[in-house]
Amino acid sequence: MTEDNRNVNSVETQSESERGTTADINKQMTQPEGPNTQPEGPNTPPEGPDTQPQGLYTQPQVPYSQQQRPLYRQPQVPVKQPLVVTSADKLLLAGALLFGTLFVWLFFDKHIGISIPLFIIAFYSLLFTYARPVLKKEARFGWFLCLPVLMLSLTFLFFRNGTLMVLNVLALMLLIVLQTMLVTGVNSYKWYSPGIMPDMFLSMFGRSLIHIPKPFAILSSMARNRTENTRKRSVGSRVLIGLVISVPVVLVLLLILASADMVFGKIVERLPEFLESLSFSELFSRTIIALFIFFISFSYIWSLGHGEKLIDNRNGTGLVSTKTPEEKRFWDPVILTTVTAAVDILYIFFVFIQFTYLFGKYGLPEGLTYSEYARNGFSELVFVSLLNMGMLAMTLTYTKKMNKAGDRVFRLLNTIMICCTFIMLLSAYYRMTLYEAAYGFTFLRIMTQAFMIFLFVLFVITMARVWNDRIPLLKPYIAAAVIAFTVINYINVDGMIARKNIERYYETGKIDIYYFDSLSNAAVRELKMLSEDKDPEIASLAQGMLESRKNKLAEKSEWQAFNLTDYYAGRVLLK
Repeated sequence: MTEDNRNVNSVETQSESERGTTADINKQMTQPEGPNTQPEGPNTPPEGPDTQPQGLYTQPQVPYSQQQRPLYRQPQVPVKQPLVVTSADKLLLAGALLFGTLFVWLFFDKHIGISIPLFIIAFYSLLFTYARPVLKKEARFGWFLCLPVLMLSLTFLFFRNGTLMVLNVLALMLLIVLQTMLVTGVNSYKWYSPGIMPDMFLSMFGRSLIHIPKPFAILSSMARNRTENTRKRSVGSRVLIGLVISVPVVLVLLLILASADMVFGKIVERLPEFLESLSFSELFSRTIIALFIFFISFSYIWSLGHGEKLIDNRNGTGLVSTKTPEEKRFWDPVILTTVTAAVDILYIFFVFIQFTYLFGKYGLPEGLTYSEYARNGFSELVFVSLLNMGMLAMTLTYTKKMNKAGDRVFRLLNTIMICCTFIMLLSAYYRMTLYEAAYGFTFLRIMTQAFMIFLFVLFVITMARVWNDRIPLLKPYIAAAVIAFTVINYINVDGMIARKNIERYYETGKIDIYYFDSLSNAAVRELKMLSEDKDPEIASLAQGMLESRKNKLAEKSEWQAFNLTDYYAGRVLLK
C-alpha cells in the first residue's frame, strides 16, 4: 500500500470516528436517564470506530446527514414582573395627592408670602420620608444647599421686592433640583462639572414626566391584590357601600332635625345658596392644577427614591469629556503669553489715566464734571472685567505647560491683568457712586454695585488659582454665587434705597419722590418722614402714596400671603 493510500484510509477512519462520537453525544442528550438505564458492564460489547455496538443498549448507525441533532434552546422572552407595591409607595401616592391639594390651597388665586416656605417644607418632608433609604450623608455640598434654599424661601415672608421675588422663584427651582440630586446620589456628574447643567435640565423635566403612569399602575396593582380573594370584600368596598346607604339616612334625619329646631333649620335653608355660590369652572380648574402637581411631584420623588440616573456616564460615555487636565491643554503658551503681554500694556496705560484724572489730584479736564464723567463708562468697565474673567479662566485651563522660567512669566502677566482689573472695578464702582450722588439711588444701580463686589471676590479666587494649580475654579465660583445671591436678598434693598435717597435729599435738596412709589412697603417709614417734610409739594406727594398703601393694607387678604414687611407697614399706617 502506498503512502497516499494510507493517508486516505487514515482520514476515512478519523471521519467515521468523529461521526460515531457525534452520535453518542446525541444519544446521551436525547435518551434520558432513568430507572431502566443500566451502566456498561463486562457483557457490553466494546465500541470503536470500526465496530457497531450490539445488544439492548445499541442503536443502528445512520448516516450523519440523517442523524437527529439536538434542539437548541430558543431565547426566552423576559416575562414582565408585576409591580410590587410597598407601603412606602402607598404613602407616597397619598402624600403626593395631598401635596397637589396643598398647592391649590396655598397658591390658587392668592398672593405669595408665607405660603412659599410652607410649600417647600411640605415638599422636603414628603421627599425625605420616601427617599430616606437612598440619602447620601457624604454629599456635603448637597446638604449645605439646604441652608440657602431655606433662607431664600423665607425671603417671601420677610421682604416684598418684586424683582427679587421673581428671581428667587427661579433660583429656588434650580437649587432644589441640584440639592435633591446630590443628596440622593442620582447626579451623573459632580456639582462643579459642566455636565451638571444638562443633568439638572433632564432631572427637572425628565423625572417630572417619566413616571406619570406609575400611579395608575399602583392603583391597578392594589385593586388586583384586593380582588384575588373574591369571597372577602375589601375595606374600601365596604366603606363605599356604607356611604351609599348613609346618604338617604342622613337626608331623612336632616329634614327631621331641621323641623325640630328653628336655628338648625335656618342653617339648612342656606345650603342651596351655598351650593349656588360654588363655581364649577373654578372647581374644575383647581382639580386640574391639583392633579398636575400630584403627577409631577409623584414622578419626581419616585425617580429620586429609586436612585435613577438619567445620564449614563459610565466608562466615560457621558456628555462631558473625560480627558485629564493635562490632555485638555492644547493652546500654545508662547502665543498666549504674547497676547496677555499686549493686553497688559494697554491696561497699564488705562490704569494710569484713572489714577491721573479720576483718583488723582489733577482733576478732570476743563468743562467736564464728575457726574458727566461717571455717567458713561461703568457698564463698559464691568463688561471688560467679565471678558478678563473669561479669558483668565480659559487660559488657566487650556494653555500648555511651559518651562519653569516661561511659567513664571505667564503667571506674572496674569497677575498684572488681575491687578489692572481690580483698578477697573474700583473705577467702575467709584463712577457709580458719583452717578448716584448726582441722580439718586435705584434698584438697578445698587445691584450693579453689588455685582462689582461679587466680581472682585471672583478675581481674588482667580488670583489664588494663578499661583496654585491645585485650586479649582468652578467649585468656589458656584459656592460664591450661591452665597452672594442669598446675601443680596437679606440687605433689604428697598429700605436701603429709601434711606440713601433721604440722606441725599437732606444733603442736596434733590429727590425723585415718584421713584418711592415703585418701592415695596419697606420704604413706608421713609415715606412717613417725607410726609412731614417742610416742602409742601414733597409732603403732599408722600402723603398720597401713604394713603394708597394704607388702603391696600386695609383690604382683607388671605393668610397665605402674610408678609412681615406688609405687617410692620400696616402697624405704622393703620394705628
